Amino acid sequence: MDLLKKNILFCFYVSLLILVNILILNNFFIDYSFRNTNFSDLQWSPSVLFSQNIDVYKSFYENKLQDLIFGSGFPNYSTVSIYIHLFMSKMSFENATKIWFLLFNLIMIYLYRVLKNKTDLKEIHIFVILIFFIFSKPYMQLLSSGQFSIVSFFSFFLYFFFNKEKKFIGYFLISIKYSFLPIILIYDLIRYKRLIFFILTLILSLIFVLHYTIYFGSNFFDNLVAPILIGKATSASGVLDLQTLLGDILNNDFLKYIFLFIIGTLSIIIIYKYTNREVIFDLSICSLLTLLIFKHLYYDFVLLLPVLIYSIIKTKKLIKILIILVIFYFWFLYLNVYSIPFLYLKIFQFINFVILNFLLFAIVFTNLKKPKN
Repeated sequence: MDLLKKNILFCFYVSLLILVNILILNNFFIDYSFRNTNFSDLQWSPSVLFSQNIDVYKSFYENKLQDLIFGSGFPNYSTVSIYIHLFMSKMSFENATKIWFLLFNLIMIYLYRVLKNKTDLKEIHIFVILIFFIFSKPYMQLLSSGQFSIVSFFSFFLYFFFNKEKKFIGYFLISIKYSFLPIILIYDLIRYKRLIFFILTLILSLIFVLHYTIYFGSNFFDNLVAPILIGKATSASGVLDLQTLLGDILNNDFLKYIFLFIIGTLSIIIIYKYTNREVIFDLSICSLLTLLIFKHLYYDFVLLLPVLIYSIIKTKKLIKILIILVIFYFWFLYLNVYSIPFLYLKIFQFINFVILNFLLFAIVFTNLKKPKN
């Protein structure tokens, strides 16, 4: 009984989490529903095809991939993704979605425990923040689409709040979605002055590509670049990131990525030099820079959760209120404004890009180093 009393908020959170998620999947929240996209991004098809000895990369090069993939679950992530989804390759799509739903909830339950054990938040604040979070539109879209971004999102917390093995696991899982890796790669190099995480991740990723190549007797280089080419051919346009806003200004993709990587590197160097080191601050900075610089879709705005947590713990009243209002706008109002007829999209995107940058400058301002006398 005493144990139940101590964990009453946690038990209530778990019950409410599962209930809300079931309601989301049944389109109970009409305004938030994604009727035509339920689990359409789930990386089920590539693993099923692999288990059936069908080379998805060869199918892409032969322009046959579109007919083989269910929904939009194209193999546009690291080859590792095909292997880590193999556990559901023998399941029907319906059963695979149930397992993914279970994993999704386990991640959110574990996140509660991480925040309770690793931050200075009071448990009532954790409860309120996460309830606020699971009602947000990015979260609902993330859940209903079966997106792998839930793993990438949680991996940020693994990387920042844990040491050694769990830290590397977080780093490695982040690398599976290419757009999530650059900022963490830069941060890890500058913060810890090490290459070992990147080298190990590179070696492991290449081993998976090599195995795939040997398994199908195909070309290693073609398999190495296939996920990137598939992503370019099948991914939707990004939301409020510099890569998307640049558009065709830089036609050469290689030069564009180099430019973005330089921007990310300079941003991390400058922020690292002039601010104090705190785990939740660094997590917030890396989350924001990931959203701001490299291509992401709307469900990736779940990465604003660390910024909300930081504002609750560390900022003063006025800044706290402003940050909460901005996050509320992006989580609950952005799609409504976006759908207004005759809205000039480019200006709208630029204005929202500036608003998103406000969050970056606001939290940097609150954590500047005091000048030495």
